[in-house]
Amino acid sequence: MISILEFEENSVNYNRRIEPSDWRYSAAIVGMVRFFKERNIPYTIKGRYLYYNFEDVCNDGKDFEGDREYFLFAEKWFSDKMHHNVVYKKLCREQFTEEAIKEVNEKLSANVVMKKVFKGIKFDGTNAEMIKQLVDENRLELISNTFCNANSGYKKFINTSKYRSESGDVCRLLGFCVDTGRKTKSIGFCFDKDSRTFNDEVEFDFIPFAFSRSGSSVFINNNTSIDYLLKANDEMEYFLSEKFEEQKTWNSIFYSYSEGAGFIDYDVEVIIKNTETKDGKKEYYESMFVRQNAITIFETISKNSDFSESLKKVFNRQVKISENYKINVMEEVTNSILNELSLDDLIERLMKVEYNTDSNTYGTYCLSRLIYINKIIYETREGNMEKTPEFKGSSAAASQVVQYFITNRQENKIKGYQQRLANTLISKDYGRFIEIMLQLSSYTEVPFVFMHKLIQDFEANKNLAYNFINSLIVSSKRKDDTQEGGKSNEK
Repeated sequence: MISILEFEENSVNYNRRIEPSDWRYSAAIVGMVRFFKERNIPYTIKGRYLYYNFEDVCNDGKDFEGDREYFLFAEKWFSDKMHHNVVYKKLCREQFTEEAIKEVNEKLSANVVMKKVFKGIKFDGTNAEMIKQLVDENRLELISNTFCNANSGYKKFINTSKYRSESGDVCRLLGFCVDTGRKTKSIGFCFDKDSRTFNDEVEFDFIPFAFSRSGSSVFINNNTSIDYLLKANDEMEYFLSEKFEEQKTWNSIFYSYSEGAGFIDYDVEVIIKNTETKDGKKEYYESMFVRQNAITIFETISKNSDFSESLKKVFNRQVKISENYKINVMEEVTNSILNELSLDDLIERLMKVEYNTDSNTYGTYCLSRLIYINKIIYETREGNMEKTPEFKGSSAAASQVVQYFITNRQENKIKGYQQRLANTLISKDYGRFIEIMLQLSSYTEVPFVFMHKLIQDFEANKNLAYNFINSLIVSSKRKDDTQEGGKSNEK
């Protein structure tokens, strides 16, 4: 919320106050504070209030000079998207190779405003000063047009028709903005256009500076105080830039608590803005609430640094289910944990791929990790399952079954039972699962003491079934590795 008032602090007068009443105002505050700090513009923070002068954030939009400070900050914040900056830096060299000349000329026509300013001009290695002078003379126009129309700049967050405009009839943010000329009736309560409410503020133009500079731009709405807002988002921005470099993804953060990603260690709202999806442009903001239980699960995963690192490698791949359908494993795992949902459905879909197609190391590797994470989810919700006699018994029984088949030179039966058991879970034929398990116990003479739990309530104890199948995989692989090692030693 924004208030118009008179306030004095340290002999400086202010005429505007903003507080983080919802995420839009919170993000505007973070963007404005970053702007004020960089451009040495006076402001003051008192608890949940930011005091400033309206003249420092508003411009009538009629000329570039009135928004000089805003544009110069945008140039620095999105410096890697400013083509004229790249050109200027390259032209500061003393000598130019053919490749460098080619790169400069490509940038001179990189977008509409570059083509306009440098129309008819080609860099030949001798006219560097002339081009640099044109950059200096047209800098504000180059910044303004590039920032406004860049896919990762203003255009990603806000309707460009509202660029640096005064407050209007509807909120300028994408997903909030509507065409009032065509939809005035539909946006009011009971189709009464006079009943509609809206919030549009000039300050919202600073929201692009609050989100992380990554493909999935993220804002942490920790709005208990402005200091907390700034700290959490500054730490996240630093972490993404320092730790991930090319892989600046939102999902990756959660599996990296051991690397210092502890800036989300409390219940908090998170806003995400993506640019595009497979279906086209995504014009809305996504909101999620990260709860303490989810944070506990991510921290547990991250404590095992080797496992956490392997997760990022495994889950970054997509699993092909059919010609037109692929599973983004990391995205589904992250969403399940955030919503405190089990991975049962995902595990069963991947079992269908793994056990009904040619075996592949990746599928087995991925499944074993999903089952491990699923166990952690169950434990967080219901207690430490791994310490129960039933859970330990399912692992031990699977190991004994594998040992039986190896001893009797029937290793091919292990894969067969894996597939048959997995298929019953995929089809949710739990009676058939129990029937096969009883047959297997009788055939191998291995007691399955944990089965009474599955017979009593299969759905509630399904993780025991997953663990048994996973333990068959792990145990058989361990036996294979041992045998290979023995053969090598014999040689």
